[in-house]
Amino acid sequence: MRAASIARWVFGTFAALAAGLAGAGPRSMVSRALIVGGGPDLAHNQVSIESNVRYVDRLLPRKAPRTVLYADGDAKAKSVLAEVSAAPASDDEKLLTMLLNGPGASAAPSTTYRAPEIGRIDGPSSTDAVTKAFAELRAQKPSSGPLLLYFTGHGSMDKGGNLDNNVYDLWGGTGYSVQQLAAEVAQLPAKQPVALVMVQCFSGSFGNLLFQDGKPKGAPLERDIAGFFASLPNLPAAGCTPEVNEADYHDFTSYFFAALTGIDRLGRRTTGADANRDGRVGMDEAFCYALINDKSIDVPVCTSDVFLRANTTALDADLLARPYRDALAWATPAQAGALTELSAQLKLDGDDRGTVAFARYRDARSPAGMARGGRWFRSLVLALRAAGNDLKQGRPALADRNSAGFQAAYADALKAMPAERAAGRYAAIEEALKANADAGRAGLDAEIQQSRLLRFVRLFKTVVLTHDMVENGDPALRARFKRLIQSEQRTILPKA
Repeated sequence: MRAASIARWVFGTFAALAAGLAGAGPRSMVSRALIVGGGPDLAHNQVSIESNVRYVDRLLPRKAPRTVLYADGDAKAKSVLAEVSAAPASDDEKLLTMLLNGPGASAAPSTTYRAPEIGRIDGPSSTDAVTKAFAELRAQKPSSGPLLLYFTGHGSMDKGGNLDNNVYDLWGGTGYSVQQLAAEVAQLPAKQPVALVMVQCFSGSFGNLLFQDGKPKGAPLERDIAGFFASLPNLPAAGCTPEVNEADYHDFTSYFFAALTGIDRLGRRTTGADANRDGRVGMDEAFCYALINDKSIDVPVCTSDVFLRANTTALDADLLARPYRDALAWATPAQAGALTELSAQLKLDGDDRGTVAFARYRDARSPAGMARGGRWFRSLVLALRAAGNDLKQGRPALADRNSAGFQAAYADALKAMPAERAAGRYAAIEEALKANADAGRAGLDAEIQQSRLLRFVRLFKTVVLTHDMVENGDPALRARFKRLIQSEQRTILPKA
């Protein structure tokens, strides 16, 4: 079969799947939900996690039953770590604080603990409560609409180094591993579709719920399950912050659910996710929308990515060497849009952009590339240490903030600061501060660009592996893969 014919056949396969689902959108809406959120302890129960729980809860269909498990389960306990507004410090106060306490001291905002602001809390996000929630779900009759399992909080890599069995951290310091969650899902009614969204660090490991016992070497399950995850099994995810301004949240939850419903967490309309223009947004389209728009370090993963990589021995270099024009022809509309937009963001062109993007990513992750941003910070630390020691020698009470003379010495040092700065005493530190701030911004921009490179590389590889699976894959695997694609194309939430 000629390349052009193959491309038309593959695209036609996806188009047929999409067309088959187009009329089933309302019947595919979430039938019930389990939302699990919170940190493993107070210090890691940031306000952004609470915000995620509240946001997803309000997006669910009104009549959909739900269970919300959050932190310690107490709606009145002051368990949410949040920033508090305070009068901004002057430049003199900031500099003096850094001289006494180091470069990070003035940058740390004030925080407090407050009670949760969530409409409902049905229990803690503990092992016992999650186990009980699954027992209740097992007792429910299966419905045609999917069960949504949404987990937001923190994740850990497996302590034994098995990245295929990472852990979602639960309240109290316990957790659910991939294999533990797989065992719970396996006991749900066989005909109950499941949509799984997990946004914690190292969450991509949970794509292994596709396989027997949650192990990638196990046989693919027949269960109707589709999953979307914020990060790769070996990478952290964005989103856990005590910052209260939700306008500054850039994470997978924000973009994925805004695309699905057409409204973001601030109530603003979003557009551009309906790539095939059929009037609805499937989970696959929301996933590609996040790949394009998420301004963070996230490198999202979906279950079809995991399925394809578990069933290939092809080398990355060979897959990424395929001509870009072929990959673009084989892609779904959502994938083609993501490849095009990511190419523009990364300034990639030419038919060899898969190979070029991979080479750029490897260079950025090399020891030499990762060390480029550290020089200014080291110089800042050394300059602050030297000047701080001089300051404490002149005013010994500053060496101990609990001493009787500390407050008077601090006030005296602060009063002298404008003249000392004007005389150039701290010129080297101020230069290093500016350079370090510039390097910090550049470093964050570089990290985000690296994430975009990896998103592009992974999506390119997924498109090529999909083509190879559809064209040459084992018939049983190919049939299971097509059902998985259909599950990922569901529209699970109503438009806002």
